[in-house]
Amino acid sequence: MILIFWKRLCCFILVLMLTACGVHQKYSQQQTAKLAELSQEDFKDAMLWKKFNVAASLMLPEHRKKFINTFMPLKDIQILAINTLYLQPSDENRRFETTIEMEYYLLPSVTVKTFTFDQIWVYFEGDDPTQQGFLITTSFPDFP
Repeated sequence: MILIFWKRLCCFILVLMLTACGVHQKYSQQQTAKLAELSQEDFKDAMLWKKFNVAASLMLPEHRKKFINTFMPLKDIQILAINTLYLQPSDENRRFETTIEMEYYLLPSVTVKTFTFDQIWVYFEGDDPTQQGFLITTSFPDFP
């Protein structure tokens, strides 16, 4: 009788542990997905407010200089909207691909133009604070 009790208790504990692991993994994936969304929103907001250094901080270090050299001289750029046209998560929400559409005009012209570009975001963990969280791993394309 005692042996049956211990077997059932062990099975019960095993089920609880497996359930807890599954909940933790699901929670971690949800946290990562939320962080991905917040990172992308930070990039969009930085672009809209012309905080190009902030936007560049969300890129791998090797891509930041080109991005800053492209946008910092554009004092007359007015970015009207940045929209996500495509979003595809993968690798348990640790990587996602996006297609972004940016509507802008460059003064003195008031003609609204559209610039579409792709980004790949990857989640990084590590000791270096410039390489933590979601970062854009693709080089920013040449701006027209």
